[in-house]
Amino acid sequence: MKNVELATSIKSQFSTQDTINSGELVKYIAGIFPDLSKSTIAWKINQLKSEKYIFQSGRGIYTFNFKPDFQPELALKSKRIYNKFKSFANSDIVIWDTAMLDIILDCTSLKKSIFLLLQKEELNAVFEQAQVLSKPVFLEPSAEIIQRYILPQNETIILSNLISETPLQNCGDYLVPTIEGVLVNAWLISESFLEPLNYSIETIYKKAFKKYNVNKNKLLRYAARRDQRKEIEQLIQSVNND
Repeated sequence: MKNVELATSIKSQFSTQDTINSGELVKYIAGIFPDLSKSTIAWKINQLKSEKYIFQSGRGIYTFNFKPDFQPELALKSKRIYNKFKSFANSDIVIWDTAMLDIILDCTSLKKSIFLLLQKEELNAVFEQAQVLSKPVFLEPSAEIIQRYILPQNETIILSNLISETPLQNCGDYLVPTIEGVLVNAWLISESFLEPLNYSIETIYKKAFKKYNVNKNKLLRYAARRDQRKEIEQLIQSVNND
């Protein structure tokens, strides 16, 4: 059986599923080729992947629908802010901004916020040095500070603690969260920050999963690190069932 025929057979077998886990896939291929060893079946699955008949969307998760990885493009203004804060900090800085949410949503918002994530021990020192800047800078603001002082601003810079195990990627010379990190971070500020700016967290998740290759396992691991696994898992289920 040629790989294209095998792929067609697999797609027909799992036509009602958006994804297939590795156990299901191995069992089905073993049923077609009972004499194949597990290592040969694994090699055959790799062939299907390399020939782009199936795509891996997470650890042990496969799909027939290709979705690109999220590749954010930082605005020039965000890059300048990042470079300025690099001179204040001794360790790596991670940056993300609301423009990334606009990319996911295919929209443009008038108000912009830049989030800089730093090692906890550097936060206060960097915040003090940042007071020389003309733009307002906030250090881990409370919901009340967000409502009173941040939401009325058109542009703000917010400093937060960089949590270990945050999923990261390089964006040129800049370190940014992966889409899984962006989605969890967005959830954490959705009620106090995003909703008053007319961002819908449900729409953000729905569009992200529809447009991009989102590794659900990675997302939930980071959600668990932020003590939000149950809530975010429920959100994912609700938007996928709509």
